[in-house]
Amino acid sequence: MMRFVRLYALLFSLSLRRQVAFRADLAFELVRTLIALTASLGALLAVFTRTDQLGGFTLTEAVALLGTFQLISGLRQALVEPNLRFYGGQVADGRFDAVLTQPAPSIFLASLGGAAPIALAQAALGLVVVVITAGSGPTTPGPTAIAGWLVLVIAATVIMWATRCLIAASVFWALGFSLDVAYDALWQLGGYPTSMLNPPLRLLTTILPVAFLATAPAGVLVGAWSPVWVGAGAAVAAVSAVLAVIVWNRGVRNYGSATS
Repeated sequence: MMRFVRLYALLFSLSLRRQVAFRADLAFELVRTLIALTASLGALLAVFTRTDQLGGFTLTEAVALLGTFQLISGLRQALVEPNLRFYGGQVADGRFDAVLTQPAPSIFLASLGGAAPIALAQAALGLVVVVITAGSGPTTPGPTAIAGWLVLVIAATVIMWATRCLIAASVFWALGFSLDVAYDALWQLGGYPTSMLNPPLRLLTTILPVAFLATAPAGVLVGAWSPVWVGAGAAVAAVSAVLAVIVWNRGVRNYGSATS
């Protein structure tokens, strides 16, 4: 395990040094993230001019949910998307062959081999929103609620990585078939309480599992959801990770080199 931690630290350091050389990009990313976050908050405020609750969440609680979603989305854009976005192209032109020759699991190098540290600005702003809104509600979250939120954020990060690997692995069986756009569309549901959906869609977002990206962490933090969801989130994360590794390894065995 420590070998992978050291390897990832080295890979992330290389990516960070490359991006630090372009400081204007960092400023642009901060501005872009602020604009996107402001637009999302504006849309949420517009909804709450018509209602007092959204899926059982008050305005303050919904903003905490949005902040959690921005945090997970920032981690996705910084750590996973730079590697797996439209991964079929790398498989088609043979670049994936180089991954298979390295002395590390291919799923690790393929999904976490590079990074876009600038995108962590989105995650940082999301965390700021969560801290501000959690402390401005009628009740301040206690240590148990904060610990539950942290566990579920870690679980959400694992779920995000695992589901993204599963989507990318589909190219091993259908090279011209990409689910990236569909995944992005489904991802956007995570920015709003899934509890506001009708029962069939609510069940679907729990199975997929969109509900664990932000609704469950924020719900536990503000006391709107039972702490039982902490254990459920950890279990879903573990199952998702194991499933991703199994499917990826089977896909690699099914892979025929583009250069052969």
